Amino acid sequence: MNNSENVAVSRELTDKFNDPYWGAEQLQRIPFFAKFSNEELASLYKRGEIRTLKPQAHAIIEGEPTRGVFIILHGAASVFKNDIATGSMYRLARLEENQYFGEFSLFDEAPRSATVLAETFSYLFYLDSPEFDNFLSERGPEAQVRFYKTCAEELSVRFRAINADYISSQKLLWKYALRKATEDDDENTAK
Repeated sequence: MNNSENVAVSRELTDKFNDPYWGAEQLQRIPFFAKFSNEELASLYKRGEIRTLKPQAHAIIEGEPTRGVFIILHGAASVFKNDIATGSMYRLARLEENQYFGEFSLFDEAPRSATVLAETFSYLFYLDSPEFDNFLSERGPEAQVRFYKTCAEELSVRFRAINADYISSQKLLWKYALRKATEDDDENTAK
């Protein structure tokens, strides 16, 4: 694509990104927002901002105290986790359009748990936590209960999936360890 084509694509994208009802559809993808109406989500989308990132630019850095959720509107990013023992960074995931990160920071004040780096030129929607808190406060207790109940339900689903994955991984480890022990015993018997 040449520069004039990039500008045309960029204008087309930014026009779409400025539509709060299109934005509401993007926010609907985040399970924590599932119980909000389209009108509420359009209002919430207006409170956020569009950020552009060049390739290799950081959206968030592990350990920083920032709070807010991001949705990748266009482009791609990778999630990295720092290994404290070695200092190495390990890639955990690749995120593409319509995927999101940072959602826990809307209700958790812990530092960022991973680093997210743009892989391509990317447009991200960003909603900071204080702005989200204001949104909830303005809508009153009923909206707050809907949001936190939805969070609890989603976290329960994620926790059950992690438990199932943990049990499966433990079975595989034991299976491998027992097979290895049997192979070692066979080798020692053969000597």
